[in-house]
Amino acid sequence: LKTYKFRSFFRAKALISKKWFEAAIFSFALVVSLGCVTTERMPDDNKILAQKKFKEALQAGALNQRDNMMVLLKGAVKLNPLEPNFHFFLGEAYFTQGDLVLAEKEYLISVKLNNNLKDSFRRLGLIYMQRNDEEQAIQYFREDLARPGTRQPQQVYNWVALCFYNLGQTNEAEIEWKKALEIKDNAGIRLNLALAYVNDERFDQAIESLQKALSLKPRFSQAHFELAQLYLKENKKKQAIDHFQKVILYSPRGKRAKKSKEYIKRVRLK
Repeated sequence: LKTYKFRSFFRAKALISKKWFEAAIFSFALVVSLGCVTTERMPDDNKILAQKKFKEALQAGALNQRDNMMVLLKGAVKLNPLEPNFHFFLGEAYFTQGDLVLAEKEYLISVKLNNNLKDSFRRLGLIYMQRNDEEQAIQYFREDLARPGTRQPQQVYNWVALCFYNLGQTNEAEIEWKKALEIKDNAGIRLNLALAYVNDERFDQAIESLQKALSLKPRFSQAHFELAQLYLKENKKKQAIDHFQKVILYSPRGKRAKKSKEYIKRVRLK
């Protein structure tokens, strides 16, 4: 069995998160704005005009007019810099463009103005996670989880677990993954836990976790690939070949399919 290197499920989920954001950010804009709090009064004309620009920005975004959306969001912030929701959505716009420095700035302003903007804390956690500042990331993810109404909390616990794992704190990581699974079972999180078990040479637990992942997602080719290698380690050739063949079936053009063919050839030659 080859030496395992832990592969972060976060990277895949982060991409999914960005794609979801680009499609759905504008659908919850008005819901988020209901929770905004301003600490000082602004001239009424400025507030009205700022709100108008904000609504136009959401419409522009819905039409995929990104440049126009950015201009309108900046205009809204300039007219009413004390509205936390405007800073949050400007941060989201920067986030989707990959400008994490400016996104961070806007998210920090938004939570300074309203410390109940949960999505700002979540985005800050993701930003620091991408910078490999796991301790800071954990802090912001905890801020999200500490407030009611967290969306998909199991994913946030998954990110916290990955941060702990990258810090070398495997026991804490396992605790957080189990918290995630208590909320909702998830094949990707089961895979993460299995890979952690493999790195700790807890192979029986790794096999069990991968089997559970496949019961949730039978066409999960990576889980089949990892399980096949564990069966090879135990000299269970028939089971290993079966799972390698499923990798080829479900992801025929992937790198794991090519490796699976090589493994099958080697096993059959013995």
